[in-house]
Amino acid sequence: MTDKSSRWGIVLAGGEGNRVREFLSALCGGRGIKQYCSVFGRRSLLQMTVDRVQQLIPRERILIIVDKRHRPEATAQLAGWPEENIIYQPANRETAPGILLPLAHVSHRCPDATVAVFPSDHFIANERGFMTHVAKAFEETDVFPQSAILLGMTPDRVEDGYGWISSREERAGKASRAVRGFWEKPALPHAEELMQQGALWNTFVFAARASAMWEMTRQTVPNLYGVFTGVRAMLGTKHAQKYIDQTYERLCAVNFSSAILARCAARLRVLPVPDIGWSDWGSADRILDSAMRMGRVGELAARLENQYVDDPSIINLLSRYQSSSKQVAYENSAIA
Repeated sequence: MTDKSSRWGIVLAGGEGNRVREFLSALCGGRGIKQYCSVFGRRSLLQMTVDRVQQLIPRERILIIVDKRHRPEATAQLAGWPEENIIYQPANRETAPGILLPLAHVSHRCPDATVAVFPSDHFIANERGFMTHVAKAFEETDVFPQSAILLGMTPDRVEDGYGWISSREERAGKASRAVRGFWEKPALPHAEELMQQGALWNTFVFAARASAMWEMTRQTVPNLYGVFTGVRAMLGTKHAQKYIDQTYERLCAVNFSSAILARCAARLRVLPVPDIGWSDWGSADRILDSAMRMGRVGELAARLENQYVDDPSIINLLSRYQSSSKQVAYENSAIA
C-alpha cells in the first residue's frame, strides 16, 4: 500500500470562468472570477476547495495553480498558505499545462507521489461524502497503479455541457470500473443516450500515481511531455522561472480531458459517486439550480437587489428559479 505521506493534491485555480463572470460580478462584486467568488456564506469556491482537500492531505502537500493575473485575489484568499505551494502560471494555456506545471513541482519534491487533482470552481454540498470517495480513489491507485481513477457523478438530468464516462461491467466487490468510453461535452442527443446507458458525469476529480500521469502524457502529447519534463529538470535552479516564462510564450493551449484522458480510455477507471450535490458552476443556470436545491434562491435574489442589479436577463433567469419549489436536503452539508 502506498504511504499516505506520498499523497499530494493539485488544486486548479487558473481559469477565467468567462461564461458566468458577468453574473458573478453582479452577485459578488469585484471581477467576478468564479473560483474567488463567495456565493454561499463567506468562503469562496477556492477556499471551500482547499478546506475540503485538507480533510485528506495536509497543506504542505497541496499545490495550487493560479494565473498570475489573479495575484490580488489569490494573495488575499490564500494568506498563510505556504508560498512555495502557490504556483503562478505565466498564462492560462488550458488544463493540460495547468496540471503538468504543478505536477512537475510535485515530482521534483516527491518522485514517488500519488496525486489527486481538484478543480476549484465546482460546488459540492456534501463535502465529507465527496472526500470519502476521493479517499477510495487513492486506495484504488494501489490496486491499479498504471491507471487514473476518475470520480464519476451519478447524473439526475441530461447535460450536454459536462463530460460523460461509460464503464464496463465488473465483478462484484470492486470499487471502481474500467472505462469503456470517454466523451467531452457531447451533443444533447448523444448525452441523452449516454444517460440511458448508465454513463456518469466526469467531475474531473481524479487520483493517479504521478508516474502514470507522465506516461499518459508521453503517449498522447509527446511534445508537451518533453516541455514539462524539461521544466521539471530546471526546478531548483536559479534559471527555473525564466525557463518557465519563455516556455509559456510558445506554448499552445491543450485540454487535459480531450487530448490526454479521452485518448487513454484503456488506462482509466471510474469510481461512481452518488448524488452529493455536485455541480460544475459553468453558467448562471447551474449556480441558481444549486441554490434552488438548497432552498437559497431568495438569499441570492436579495443580494442582487441590494446591488441594484436591473439587468433583464439576470432578473428573468432569477424569477424562473424563484418560482420553483424543488429542494434537496444533503447530508453533511457544511455550506453556511
